[in-house]
Amino acid sequence: MALDLEEQEQVDELKALWKKYGTYITRAAIVFFVLYGLFQGWGYYQTKQSLGASELYQSLVVLDEKNTKEILEKSQRLINDYSGTPYAGRAAILFAKASYAEGAKEKAREKLEWASNHAKESATESIALIQLGQILLEEKKYDEALKKANAVDNEGYLGLSNDLKGDVLNAMGKKEEAKKAYLEALKRFGPKDSYARFTQEKLESLGV
Repeated sequence: MALDLEEQEQVDELKALWKKYGTYITRAAIVFFVLYGLFQGWGYYQTKQSLGASELYQSLVVLDEKNTKEILEKSQRLINDYSGTPYAGRAAILFAKASYAEGAKEKAREKLEWASNHAKESATESIALIQLGQILLEEKKYDEALKKANAVDNEGYLGLSNDLKGDVLNAMGKKEEAKKAYLEALKRFGPKDSYARFTQEKLESLGV
């Protein structure tokens, strides 16, 4: 069927526009589909990573804590293969605990440092800082231990961080400052926290 004059003009205009901008339109479409494909692929990769990390972590937490060899192996694998997931930081904590149990304090400290710097969760970072501070306290590195305790900013762990602070200050001979730290820890713990009893005992040993 022959086109009327108006339709023919519209077709001619479209041809002219395509001739002028067709290359750009084609390129833009290609870029769009490439980016869309990458986005979809990245989403799939992220999901796969998360599932893989979750499965490995679940197999890790059910291990007997005496099975340090397998704990160390699985923890390190999780850290290596899934470092971008929250499970890596948790695995670093477990690795440190197993290393400490074997007497390898240096390895434990290294993993706690890693967790405190790379953990994706505030709670995991706080646990790493507190445990790191406890090791530094044992090594009589009091200033460094205090820095770790002071770096904790997660509300749920301020009781433990203040308790650690009290331990460090007490070891430094700063009894009054230690009392204040223990009192602050007790405020943060609340009456139902099982750890509060130990803090109370430390406080009473200082004459409060």
